[in-house]
Amino acid sequence: MTGTLVSLVGLALLDSINPSALAVTIYLLLGGGSYVSRVMTYLAAVFATYLGIGVLLMLGLGSVWEYVDGPGAYVVQGIIGALLLGYAVLAPEKPRREERSRTPRSRSPGAIFLLGVTITVVEFSSAFPYLGAIAILTNADLTAVRWLPILVGYNLIFVLPPFLLMALYGAFGTRLRGRLERFREGFGKSSSEPLLWITGLVGFFLLADSLAYFEFFGLLEVPDAPRGE
Repeated sequence: MTGTLVSLVGLALLDSINPSALAVTIYLLLGGGSYVSRVMTYLAAVFATYLGIGVLLMLGLGSVWEYVDGPGAYVVQGIIGALLLGYAVLAPEKPRREERSRTPRSRSPGAIFLLGVTITVVEFSSAFPYLGAIAILTNADLTAVRWLPILVGYNLIFVLPPFLLMALYGAFGTRLRGRLERFREGFGKSSSEPLLWITGLVGFFLLADSLAYFEFFGLLEVPDAPRGE
């Protein structure tokens, strides 16, 4: 179980590298006024939406996994991992283009919460670390009482970088403003390379875990080196 938790923490840290969440957080910080309530509303929306989708997937995959339990589940996991790794390695580089601004037109709590829900749902198709974590939890055959706290912890790590950014801004204020403005401009010009790296790492982990289950790495026996008398 310890190895599973370490793997999940690693996936959560990878998943927390979320340019959209950081860009929106920076926008809310630089908007002036009481930014704490705005950022916390946004993060609450992201957390609740991501957790809710995860719970639904866990419940759905749990029923499906009953039919492919054991070796079949690891075969499916290995195929998913191979596809993700192959996509990360072979995907053609897309030309950079200016992305539409994902910032709230209104700063009311309702508008900010809706923005957090919308962005989380729209970008979930690229949530490869989360999907990998859910596959691992499903494979572990845990009861809801055990996997739900783990999923909550995963999502707390997921929203941790924007929260820490808000704390740093509260501590250092104007000294960070210039850098945050440059970061906000840079997020809009970022390419898909970080996402491909994350996809490749998740795919490699899922594939390696599947191969380890079938003792693939033990198929080749390394002969002992001759010892001198």
